[in-house]
Amino acid sequence: MIIKDLLTGFLDAYLVRQDLEGAASFLSVQFVGLGMDAYEAALNREQFCSRMNEEFLNDSGGFCYEICDYHETCYRTDLCGAYCRISVSSVDGKKGKAYQGRVTVTASNENGEWKLLQMHMSELFDCCGERAVFPIRYGCHAEQKIDAEGRKKLTEMLFSMLPGGILGVYLEDGFPLYFINDTMLNYLGYEYEELEEATGKKMKWMVAPEDWERVQKTICDGIRRNGEYDIQYRIVCKDGTRRWFNDKGHVITTEDGRRAVISVMLDVNENVKLQERLQREVMEDSLTGILNRKGAIAHIENHMRKKQPGSMFLLDIDNFKQLNDTYGHQVGDQVLIGLAKIMRNNCREKDVAARIGGDEFIMFLPGCTSEEVLKMRADRICSDFKRAGALYSRVDLSVSIGIAVSDGSSGFDLLFKIADDQLYQAKKSGKGKFQYRDIAGI
Repeated sequence: MIIKDLLTGFLDAYLVRQDLEGAASFLSVQFVGLGMDAYEAALNREQFCSRMNEEFLNDSGGFCYEICDYHETCYRTDLCGAYCRISVSSVDGKKGKAYQGRVTVTASNENGEWKLLQMHMSELFDCCGERAVFPIRYGCHAEQKIDAEGRKKLTEMLFSMLPGGILGVYLEDGFPLYFINDTMLNYLGYEYEELEEATGKKMKWMVAPEDWERVQKTICDGIRRNGEYDIQYRIVCKDGTRRWFNDKGHVITTEDGRRAVISVMLDVNENVKLQERLQREVMEDSLTGILNRKGAIAHIENHMRKKQPGSMFLLDIDNFKQLNDTYGHQVGDQVLIGLAKIMRNNCREKDVAARIGGDEFIMFLPGCTSEEVLKMRADRICSDFKRAGALYSRVDLSVSIGIAVSDGSSGFDLLFKIADDQLYQAKKSGKGKFQYRDIAGI
């Protein structure tokens, strides 16, 4: 683990050996450290080293420590974050009481070398005295503490180091908003007041409705399992568009005792769109824009796994070779595109339409088994194609269709075979026709 190795090396130098130069070697020049006390902070490595040197002068002898509950996440190839508990005590067990702190750490890859970029300690359970020794506690001299404006700037600086938006929500009904940073608001196109009004201050109304149930379950399951989660989903922006985000979150307890999660929201919209495009290229027919054979089988088998009834159409263009020989392959391509369009016009959103090779096409209609409806659908496809094919008068263009209906108990291969048999019968009976068979119980 990248950060754990860095953190261990830093703590060994700082706490155990009290080696200022060694400890500083693990820090980025831009290192920011924030202590338990709201005023304790170092805004760069130089300030931090000055505080360390002062502590070493006031405290002699090393300390021992233990890292517990460690969790590490890579946000990008050059940026990682971690959360853990650290217990610190004196080596001889006499110098003050042992104490614990929750620590969050960020590390960045700078010119091929990983460095600690920020460290923040919270919820110190027991203080070891006036001169607490811990990587992000720096003594109690008033002149070394920052004012409210400084704390505000420090918070903004810490947030700016993170690779995406920051979102905090309470683990309550609808996930009420705890806080959100400007980066996340910019992603969504909202001013804060606009977001409050549009969403009722709840995350539920930020998430795309079709994703909400999955998001809620993943977050709750992750929090119950190990206090963290990682999920991709769509968020609805102000202009109504949906953007994909990767949400990595951890559970916390707020100052008023409420359970909440704080998450880093990475905009992965372009990556998801690229993956979708690549997936389409694998699953779609480049000429007609509908699914290819591989895509058709995948979608149809996905429906069949639900054991729901449905119907399969196999379509074949009659006299297609004669069309190509007479008018050329460019015209043939236009006819294929035309049939694909007719199929789409006769499909519902959930139906499957595909070109499975040459002039052969397939349709699958999940949940549709009415003989009357199916025959009307087939008749409309045949008549629409016949009308479009009249443009090429030297060839008698038509489409033949074989229909097989399943009650949900049949697999793809059987349904395809029956539909193919019906297609053969349709062509044998004179072309431009369709044949129907219900195979329930076969």
